[in-house]
Amino acid sequence: MQGYILRRIGEGFITLIALSFVVFGSVQLTGDPARFLLPITEAADEKVYQAQRESMGLNDPFIVQYWNFARKAIFLDFGNSFTTRRPVRDILLERLPATVHLALSGMFIAVVIGVPLGILAAVKRDSVFDKVAKFFAIFGLSAPQFWIAIMLIIVLGGQLGVVPVYGRGDMQGWFPTVQQIPDMISHLVLPAFVLSIAIIAAFMRLGRSAMLEVLDTDYVKFAQVKGLSGRLVIWKHATRNALIPILTFGGIALAGLLNGSVIVEVVFAWPGVGLMLLEGILSTNFPQVEGAIMVSGVAYIFTAVTVDILYGYADPRVRLN
Repeated sequence: MQGYILRRIGEGFITLIALSFVVFGSVQLTGDPARFLLPITEAADEKVYQAQRESMGLNDPFIVQYWNFARKAIFLDFGNSFTTRRPVRDILLERLPATVHLALSGMFIAVVIGVPLGILAAVKRDSVFDKVAKFFAIFGLSAPQFWIAIMLIIVLGGQLGVVPVYGRGDMQGWFPTVQQIPDMISHLVLPAFVLSIAIIAAFMRLGRSAMLEVLDTDYVKFAQVKGLSGRLVIWKHATRNALIPILTFGGIALAGLLNGSVIVEVVFAWPGVGLMLLEGILSTNFPQVEGAIMVSGVAYIFTAVTVDILYGYADPRVRLN
């Protein structure tokens, strides 16, 4: 097991190095940071422009520039934002709690709704409930996320006015005060639900397929022949084995939620890393773009490696293969 863990950690480390190289190289190809930092009049002055490049280390060889970037990125030092002149690290630390809260809330909603519905659809195969569940799963996977968000904003926020549809409220940092919890939940419920819809649909389809496969196995049929009650066979024996692929997908889905909430954050003006990334792209703010992508990539790789290790504990066949 130790060899399996070390191998997975090593693969994650290599992936992280490759990600940092691609991010840095892509940003370098986008444009010249020295010209973006200088006013138009100073950028036209060749001496001022060359002095700015020298101060930023842009005249060094590419591999030296990458090494300096990677060495500082370990400590979340991506330089200062071109627009606000603040350290990108400070902006990331301010935005990260909002993204994590949104992703965890979306995953919680997806697990609570999607997994039970998928299992029930398998148990009630070919029933009306099963057909409705399959329709919702197809709808959730195919409907554009931004369209669902806009429709819910119009109905729930505009016409009914039951939930806020903008921002995060007064919540700041990782942990709300007792007084802030109701306001935090009211602002969080709609974007978290929109973020979770596709994952709910995926959980339903995966849970249904996994459960149907388990129900057709010999040991489940043998338990039924022995006279065990159907409820005991389903919830104690079949469900436990059906949850193994769901566990794997859930970890990857959580990593995806941590990285894929850009659309939801933009539509709901949620002040997270996704919105920070878009702001950096629109303003050609290279340090902000690099910081947002690297933090999101680290979160994805860390979650994926952790799920692989947990899956190895849950199913010995994985680590043996």
